[in-house]
Amino acid sequence: MHRSGLPYLALVSLVAVQVIYAGYWALHDISARLGLWADTDAARTFVSSLTVTQEVLFFSHVIMNAVVLVLVWKQRWWALPAFILSFVLDRAEWVMMTGNVVFSNMVAVDSWTLFSFTLQGMIIALLVILVFEGRLR
Repeated sequence: MHRSGLPYLALVSLVAVQVIYAGYWALHDISARLGLWADTDAARTFVSSLTVTQEVLFFSHVIMNAVVLVLVWKQRWWALPAFILSFVLDRAEWVMMTGNVVFSNMVAVDSWTLFSFTLQGMIIALLVILVFEGRLR
């Protein structure tokens, strides 16, 4: 497959957006843990509201996004199962976060959920198309 193909370029772009999006939330989490928030009480409350399971799921998802970007860049079909794993990790963590009142009060959960689902849905669709067309090897 030529890297100049529009579906491939769209896929690379969308996965890059996914990596940036997840990285944004990872930095948000890490900055709270490092006490870098202006409101240190809010940071402490946020950090204490998270479970180890949530953090493992979340940071595994963040890492998997980077793995998927590398696999897509190398045009590997393994990007599809890798992204599905990333998606499942993200959704599992997101379900746990919906019960987190602290997080829900800090963030427009519905808007971010819509953005996230739309982005991930487009990525999965493009991965499926490119894999079944044989354009990812």
